Amino acid sequence: MAKGPALFRVALTSAAAATLLIAATLADGAPAGPTEAVLALDAERCRAMAAGDVAALERIFALDAVYTHANGVSEDRSELIASIRSGARRYTSFACRDARARSAGGAVVVSGRVGGSVEAGGKTIPLSLVYTAVYAESAGRWRLVAYQSTTLPETGKKEVPLPHTASGAFEVQMVPQKTEEGSALSRFSLDKKYSGGLEGSSRGEMLAAGTAVPNSAGYVAFEKFTGTVDGRSGTFILQHSATMTRGDGKLSITVVPDSGTGALTGLTGSMSIRIEAGKHFYDFEYSIP
Repeated sequence: MAKGPALFRVALTSAAAATLLIAATLADGAPAGPTEAVLALDAERCRAMAAGDVAALERIFALDAVYTHANGVSEDRSELIASIRSGARRYTSFACRDARARSAGGAVVVSGRVGGSVEAGGKTIPLSLVYTAVYAESAGRWRLVAYQSTTLPETGKKEVPLPHTASGAFEVQMVPQKTEEGSALSRFSLDKKYSGGLEGSSRGEMLAAGTAVPNSAGYVAFEKFTGTVDGRSGTFILQHSATMTRGDGKLSITVVPDSGTGALTGLTGSMSIRIEAGKHFYDFEYSIP
């Protein structure tokens, strides 16, 4: 999907300034299509598979959906959901990664990777898959109509860290904090809620600086994320650094080295942000052992 300009509005509370616009200028592009909504729906499908949430699966799968497993066996919607409801098939973990979507005619095609395990037939089967899911719109709602997965080779061997992409949306609240009277600096607390590839929340602080020249400014910030990245639980810290020179903005958001904990230990990566139709979206490029 093409990216549009992302604008970060920072209200300065110093005596000399009222409001300053800090911009991170990304590539120009077209307005968002349906792919973001389908990516969010596909992420919900993955969570529902892991949780055995048949109510969510019944809502996401079309009545005539066909689900083809990596072993070549195909099931219709009722067969798949019945096996999960009865416990005959139980996904002990089902983490989707690197999901990407593209429009194809009237449908949206999602491709990605799955890691985890499933219990079936008295056996625990490890999952290391690539998949393709096709979504079609009906009566104003997107539903999955076809799914196909393929087993990656050498499943049992330790994977070399590879780059992944987690995408989704976030909401942010910024609250001004006290600074010294007459200071050119402004402080804000950050409270974010992430959904999509990142599921969780973050808390942090921002320090912004304005100048006498319109649209020239800068900010730095840190935020600690707590939650999951493509199904892996833990925490990590993001470091922001942004400058704007007379409207020309640059933004860098990176993972603080060795800040990952839990299943996110060893995490490295960087994040880009975009605003589309007034909503905030992120793309998180990362690697993890």
